[in-house]
Amino acid sequence: MSEYVERIHFLATPFDLLSEEKVLSMLSQPDLADLPFRYLVTPNSDHVVRNYTQPELLDIYERAWLSLCDSQVVARLARAKNYPIKEVVTGSELTRNLFESVFDAGHRITVIGCELRVVDYLKEHYGLSKINHHNPKMGFIHDDSAIQECCQFVIDHPADFVLIAVGSPQQEILASFLSSTSGCKGIGLCIGASLLFLSGQERRAPRIFSRLGLEWLFRLLQDPKRLWRRYFNNLNIFPMVFREKPFDGKASHRSLI
Repeated sequence: MSEYVERIHFLATPFDLLSEEKVLSMLSQPDLADLPFRYLVTPNSDHVVRNYTQPELLDIYERAWLSLCDSQVVARLARAKNYPIKEVVTGSELTRNLFESVFDAGHRITVIGCELRVVDYLKEHYGLSKINHHNPKMGFIHDDSAIQECCQFVIDHPADFVLIAVGSPQQEILASFLSSTSGCKGIGLCIGASLLFLSGQERRAPRIFSRLGLEWLFRLLQDPKRLWRRYFNNLNIFPMVFREKPFDGKASHRSLI
């Protein structure tokens, strides 16, 4: 895989400058399962604010195979400071496109997280028979034995793709553990609630909300009791951007081999 990608940093979080079309093309390559485990993250404003205040998490994003901007809000604020984030690649849209245009009956897929009924829906609706599923206990990320159980499951069930759906930052932390565990292979995708949207367990925002950068508002209205603190905290991104210096033109070019 002799691909190269340009990476910049906005508010300390890394972002790779790739279109969704390019990412899907890369994920369609046939040799991914033969590579050591690598993972893809899609930081949004929640991730960016958290990384800014908890810099110990930043290394997880730095070591990601791909780190793609998931937020219209982040992209627009970045462009206001001349950062060249031209396209948003949301985890939910990327996941939908993978199921609809990349995955076929021959793909081996491991799902970490979600209820069994969601996985059963995916098998039936998309005609995928080679899906293995492990749902760790609540709070597993604070239990070394539970983390090792996840890693062993991935080793024991070799897959082309490992879909990690246990919420952030748990899923990114787990992806980092998997990438450091000998015997793990394939591409890990940290996808949050994407499978719930795909299976109809949760409603996704209409496209007009996404285009306007208001998907967060739609989700807040759906579940205000659970989400209001998160989105209130995300307002911290505005003073962070105010203090951020304009883009200096420096970017790194990384080989994805």
